[in-house]
Amino acid sequence: MPESGSHVEFDGLKEAFRDMDRWADHLDEEVSKQAGPFGENIAGKVRSAVPVLTGTLAGSVESIESAEGLEIGYDGTAPYDAWIEFGGARGRPVVPEGRYLYPIALDAEQDYYTMAEDAAEQSIERYSWTQRH
Repeated sequence: MPESGSHVEFDGLKEAFRDMDRWADHLDEEVSKQAGPFGENIAGKVRSAVPVLTGTLAGSVESIESAEGLEIGYDGTAPYDAWIEFGGARGRPVVPEGRYLYPIALDAEQDYYTMAEDAAEQSIERYSWTQRH
């Protein structure tokens, strides 16, 4: 039984917390490296799905990395993008969730989480953790 006033000391705890803080920054970089190509792949699927007359609408689909993750949308160069996506006028029925962007992005949501999880695992393996002997 421990004596009164005894304590337990964790050797290396300060280094472990410091490493975890640094690793969190490293993780953001790792996920970002893979998020760009992932987002471009999804944008490519949207480009392939939208109707093409001149190619302006397909050419306006962009993928942008943001603090929240990825944003995939139209850049505004095709003034009719909302009408094609959502309808609502001139005989085109309204589809509130959209015809292309949201359904394709929703379909890829689990793939995004898997990509981020894989990036985290790879980051943990590659990170230079403090070694104490």
